[in-house]
Amino acid sequence: MRRRRQVRRWAAATLFALGFAGLLVSLSFVTWRQSRAFEALANLDHVQREMALAEADQVELQRRIQQLASRARISGVARDRLGMHVPEASEIVLIAGGGP
Repeated sequence: MRRRRQVRRWAAATLFALGFAGLLVSLSFVTWRQSRAFEALANLDHVQREMALAEADQVELQRRIQQLASRARISGVARDRLGMHVPEASEIVLIAGGGP
């Protein structure tokens, strides 16, 4: 009888130790998984900030392209650099086109 009690105590202690070890392993896994999730969220935030900056640069470049391609700018550059001017009515020559 005494031997049986010792075996039961030993079995209970072993089960308790295994359960406790399992709990520690589970908590460690949860902690590891959450730290990975926080790291992924930080990376996502960084990428989102980079995308926002790139989109702002793209908008600025599109605005700059529109400004550079505007008729007013092109006319000014043609006048200043090339000495061109907008033709008057007497300078316009119409050529009859003989289409195909």
